Amino acid sequence: MRFVLPFILIVLALGTLPSCKRIEAKLRRLAEQSGVTPKPPPPKPEEPVLTAEEQAIEKKLQETALLEAAAPETPVAPEFELNKSSVVSILGYHDFKDRGGSPMLISAAKFRAQMQAIKDSKIPVIPFSEMMAWKRGEKNIPEEAIVITMDDGWEGVYTYAYPVLRELGFPFTIYLYKNYVGGAGRSMSWVQIKEMMEHGCEVGSHSVSHASLKTPPKNLKTDADKQQWVLAELKDSRDFLEQNLHTKCLSFAYPCGSFDDAILETGLQIGYESLVTVNGQKVSWDTPNGKLGRYIVHGDNDINFKLATSFRGRGDVGSNKFLVADAKNDQGEQLIQLKPKPDAVITERRPLIEADLKKIGTILPESVKLRIAGLGTVPVDYDPATMVVRFQFPYKLRREDCALSLSFQRDATQPAEVVSWRFKIDLEAAYMPPP
Repeated sequence: MRFVLPFILIVLALGTLPSCKRIEAKLRRLAEQSGVTPKPPPPKPEEPVLTAEEQAIEKKLQETALLEAAAPETPVAPEFELNKSSVVSILGYHDFKDRGGSPMLISAAKFRAQMQAIKDSKIPVIPFSEMMAWKRGEKNIPEEAIVITMDDGWEGVYTYAYPVLRELGFPFTIYLYKNYVGGAGRSMSWVQIKEMMEHGCEVGSHSVSHASLKTPPKNLKTDADKQQWVLAELKDSRDFLEQNLHTKCLSFAYPCGSFDDAILETGLQIGYESLVTVNGQKVSWDTPNGKLGRYIVHGDNDINFKLATSFRGRGDVGSNKFLVADAKNDQGEQLIQLKPKPDAVITERRPLIEADLKKIGTILPESVKLRIAGLGTVPVDYDPATMVVRFQFPYKLRREDCALSLSFQRDATQPAEVVSWRFKIDLEAAYMPPP
């Protein structure tokens, strides 16, 4: 007890000192003068020495922490979204000459005019294989697209059609049958076929003999013999083309368009991915692969061509006047101001679409239509006073490419005029967090 009071007085005396170290020093001096020896602080526990394995783990943890601290936040990539609303028209041709004259023969001039009309319309022509990749769910294709095919392997394909298709940059598919290929008669040679394959041509099978698969030879009496004949027509022709052209042959065109469910199933079972008919129907995502319709162009008759190139009530490529996006009037002024601009790259995933039509002149308000890939025809806000068309996307775009088509009429007696353009969304930039 005799030491308690002195220590209390010492503490009270030092209560206003500014430094803890000075307090500690004075306490020690007072303690020494009073004969009291303070107890030393308890020793710090020693850390156990890390093993070599523990040292390696500790180093890795420290390095990982540094990397995570330094790494910028990575935006989440958008999930792939398949556009199942696309529609494809497959055109079918046979032979080509200077002049037409039969349902299977189209004149070179008529064919060029049809291909130029497609080019002017800006409706994309895609390879057959690209359409099938879309149907497999692997990629998207334009909202509207055309595929060009030609049957039999006539030399006129190489002489008249191929130069036009190559000039316009159009891919195409030829369906060849075994008994008529390689330069016999008026058929294409292997050299000609291989040259075309180097410039956008794909090859499909058209059977061995070109006979209707529903009408086997009369000398075949049993069902087994008839089934074996059908199998040979399908398989031997494919094997023959693959061996000579060194390419996979995944598509088959029914000779005369004749088939039944059994023939269809046989074709799919032996490895054809697609089988095409002569039924004039457009191909949608859920069209059975064994019943892909085609619009066969008969000679110089335009009926099937017009049906094929008419998409969702817009009218065929011959009934519309197509304007380029940067078309100008006689004064050199741009006719239509578009937003986003053609081929622009934007970061706004829910953009406002605008088209200023003031330079066009008088137009019919009820004729104004806007079609957007993935949405079809959309309701627009058109102001007759300012002649500006507007559409606000109702949701955020998840695809990089956006294609649009605006149509209108200046007068009820004139065909619709169509301007098409596309822009891109920089999805990486759109998903980046704000700075």
